[in-house]
Amino acid sequence: MGKAMNVLVAVIALAAVLHRTEADREYELVWAIPSGGAGTYAAWSAEHTLEINVDSITFEFSSGEQDLALVTKEDFDSCTTTNPIWETTDPVNVGIVQPGTFYFICTFAGHCAKGQKIATNWTNSSAAAPAPCPSSTATTYSALPLKFLSKRVNKHGNKKKVSLTLGGAI
Repeated sequence: MGKAMNVLVAVIALAAVLHRTEADREYELVWAIPSGGAGTYAAWSAEHTLEINVDSITFEFSSGEQDLALVTKEDFDSCTTTNPIWETTDPVNVGIVQPGTFYFICTFAGHCAKGQKIATNWTNSSAAAPAPCPSSTATTYSALPLKFLSKRVNKHGNKKKVSLTLGGAI
């Protein structure tokens, strides 16, 4: 009986590992000035349309050597680092809960200009890819709240979940 129970537990455990749900998709990016040039993160983003409430990105970097900031499209395009919507100085796992294009940069001097920035596209799992964020001359979605979830990553691999809700448009 004991051997049969061990086999059953092993089969259940294996099935749980092999049955990876959509909620488990986590991408890891080494967040640094890209050695491959400014197009490195753009190329990664072009290959990955992310799903809200499903996917997440872990931005891996050494605290004090990099940071991560969520910015507007205008600040992303111009590498303006003085007024981020949100920023962290620690590695973090980010999952978006609202469809759209979200812009991340490093605010350290010169890092963004050297390509340390990424525009990420997030869709509903059953929807087509969204249109790019509007330009400053187009209608903005400032009435919609921006929500995203992040998990702080510590050096031991444990993740502390942080939920943030911000108002305004990106």
